[in-house]
Amino acid sequence: MDVKSAFNNVDKTFLGKRMEKLGVKADLIRWTMSFMSDHQVKLILDGETSEPYPVDTGIPQGSPAAPILFITYLSCIFEAVEKAVPGVSELSFVDDIGWWAEGRDKEAVAAELSKVSAAFITWAAENGVAFDQSKTEAALFRRKQKRSEAKVRVGDNEVPFNKHATQWLGVWLDSQLKLRHHQEVRMKEATKTLARLQRLTGRMGLSPSNCRRVMTACIQSTAMIGAELWWKGEKGGTDGMAKELQVMVNREARATTGCFRTTNQGALAMESGLRPASNQLENRQRRFGLRLLSLPQGAMAREIVGARTAISKRLASAFSYTWTATEEIVLGSVPLPFEAEVIQEEREKAMEEATA
Repeated sequence: MDVKSAFNNVDKTFLGKRMEKLGVKADLIRWTMSFMSDHQVKLILDGETSEPYPVDTGIPQGSPAAPILFITYLSCIFEAVEKAVPGVSELSFVDDIGWWAEGRDKEAVAAELSKVSAAFITWAAENGVAFDQSKTEAALFRRKQKRSEAKVRVGDNEVPFNKHATQWLGVWLDSQLKLRHHQEVRMKEATKTLARLQRLTGRMGLSPSNCRRVMTACIQSTAMIGAELWWKGEKGGTDGMAKELQVMVNREARATTGCFRTTNQGALAMESGLRPASNQLENRQRRFGLRLLSLPQGAMAREIVGARTAISKRLASAFSYTWTATEEIVLGSVPLPFEAEVIQEEREKAMEEATA
C-alpha cells in the first residue's frame, strides 16, 4: 500500500502529539513545530509567477529530517492495525507499506489482509492520511505454484494476487521466491547498458583501465542487484544463472580489450582484469553477510546470519571460504559493540607511542 502525497499531507499538530506520546524531548518538539511553520508556495505557469500562498501542512522535502519525521508520523498506524488484526506483521520503507499474513488457506490469508486494509483505511480517515489504491498490490508466496482466485478487499476495490512477480524495493519476488524473473530483468537492463557503453567507449576512446572501471561500476552492478539472495553456490542449482552472468562478463572483457570472439577466455580474463562471475557472486554474498554482522546489536536483519535458514547456511559457507584472521577478530560470530571512548583512548595511546 502506497501513501498518497506522503510528505505533503503531514499534519504538524498530529505529529507533535505523536512525538509527545513517544517521549520526545519538548525542545525537539518545538523545533519540529517551527520547522513546519510559516511556509509559502508559488506557482509558475508559462513564465508567470503567482502570489505566495501560505501552507500549513506538509514536511519540507530535501531535508535529512523529513523521512525521520514522516516515519514518526506513521508509526502509530502499525500499532493500530496489529491491534485490530492480531497475527499480522508489517514491513515498510518510508511511504511504501507492506502487510504480511500467514496461513495454510489462500482464502483465509486474503480475508486477513482484507481486515488489515479496513483497519488501515479507518485509521487513515481519522488522521488525515490518504493512500493510492491504484498502486496497491497483493502477492501470495507458497511452495507449490498454483493459480489463486482469491482477492483482497481494499476499500471499494478487490485486488487479486499477482500472477507473476511483484516488485518490492527493486527486487522482483515470484510466488516461490526463486528470483528467476528478477535475474532476467537485471540481465536485460545490463545488456542495454552494455550496448550503450560500447557505443560511448568506441567514440570517446577510453583506455582499457578506465573502460574496465566503467564496466564494473555500470554493468556488473546493474546485473547483480539482489544476487546475494538467489546465489546458492556452484553446486546449489543456480549455476545456470551464473553462466548467464559469465557470458555478460566475457562480453565486457572483449569490449574492454578489443579482443576477438575466439580469444581464449582465460587469457581474456587476465588481460581485461575482470573477475569471473562465480567469484564475484561469492564476494558479494560474503560482503552482504559482513554488512549484516556490522549492524547494531538487536537489529532484526542481523539475526539472519545465525538463523537456521537456507540463506544463513549460504552466508556461513561464504564465510568459511573467505574469512580471514582479521575478520574473525573484528566480526566474529558474536561481535562486541563498538565503544567510541575505548577506540579514542587506544588511538591516542598509539599516537603517543609513535611520537615518543
